[in-house]
Formats: sequence, structure tokens, C-alpha cells
Amino acid sequence: MAVFYWFHLLLSLKASILRLGAGGAAQAVTPEKPIILYEFEGCPFCRIAREAVSQSGVSVLVRPCPKGGKRFRPHVKKLGGKAQFPFLVDENADLSMYESRDISTYLHKNYGGNRSWQRFLGPIDQILSQLAVLIRLLAGTFVKKSVAPETPLEFIGAERDPRARLVKEILCEMELEYHWHPKGGDGESKPALNDPNTKETITGAQAIRDYLRKTYRS
Repeated sequence: MAVFYWFHLLLSLKASILRLGAGGAAQAVTPEKPIILYEFEGCPFCRIAREAVSQSGVSVLVRPCPKGGKRFRPHVKKLGGKAQFPFLVDENADLSMYESRDISTYLHKNYGGNRSWQRFLGPIDQILSQLAVLIRLLAGTFVKKSVAPETPLEFIGAERDPRARLVKEILCEMELEYHWHPKGGDGESKPALNDPNTKETITGAQAIRDYLRKTYRS
């Protein structure tokens, strides 16, 4: 298992390098009402939206929508009219939106943080994001059977952190709803998971991945 983990961590590191440092964490911002992000890890456009979330520092409630998933995907079509991702809902402003670039602009304008210079690369940015998906062997794309937690989990980790990516891929595949606080990513702060359902706190990507499989895989 350790060799398997380090293999995926190396690929995740390559994906972070390919994204040219996008997705670093900013000072944390917690809105009055949770911002909800419907997305899935294996989507190149969702990656751009997640990078914007991380760089704004705003905490969001992630509702993973992997292909084949039935837990949250139907919500998006009902709310927005089509099953397109990413999809952002901000109840603080009573609005919702598709399109990663619109989401990026909105978060930067309303919640601050540094806007990634990669956004100015246009189609090249999308190509690099697609390559990052392929480097990760489509991890976080397809649904896996799981038991839904009664209360959303809480995850702490920046988008550009390759270790955090490995955790978010598992969370996505298992359709596990979680509050995401995009902090860390400095190479020293380890990703952390708080589970209010079991009162467990786990640090380190490998330990979190093992915990999620043991606790929520069906």
C-alpha cells in the first residue's frame, strides 16, 4: 500500500507542477452561509474553479458529482437546468452560476485573494488542466459505492498541495460531502480531516485515505 501511495503522490506532484503553482491558499474567509460547489476532481474545468476557491481562501461546501453518481448530480440539473460542472451556489448573494472562469472572477471580486495569472493563458490553461487530469489517470472521475455520512466531513488542504489532491479524489469518488477549508499547501502543513460523525481527526493524506475507505466504503 505504501508503494502504491507514493506512486500516486508522485503523479499528483506532477499535476501540481503542470498547473504552474495555481491553487495556493490565501487568508481564510468564512461566509455567513456556506457557498456550495458542485464539481468532480476528474473535470479540467472544475480544477480551474477549485484553484479559484483555494486562492480566494473562501471555505466552501463541496458536493462531489463524479460520473455515475446519483447523490448530488441530480441537484445541479434541478437547480440550474443542466448537468454541467462546475456549478456554484452562493446563498449569501442569492445566485448560482456555471462556467469556471465566471466562478473565478466572481470569487476574486467578492471574496478577495490573488487571481491566478494562469487565467490569462486562455485555451492553454484549459489544455494544461486537461493534461493534469490525464497525469492523474482520471482519478476522481467515476463513482465508487459508499455510505453517506449523516453530517458533512471537514477537510483542510490547499488545491495545489499534491497530498491534498489525493484525499479530495477519494472524497469525490465516494460522493462524500465535505466542508473544504483551503489552507496549507506550504509543504509543512499536512492535510487534515475532521469527521463530526465519529469525532475522529486524521492528519496526513495516506492516513486519511485509509480512514475514508475503512469508514465509508460499502
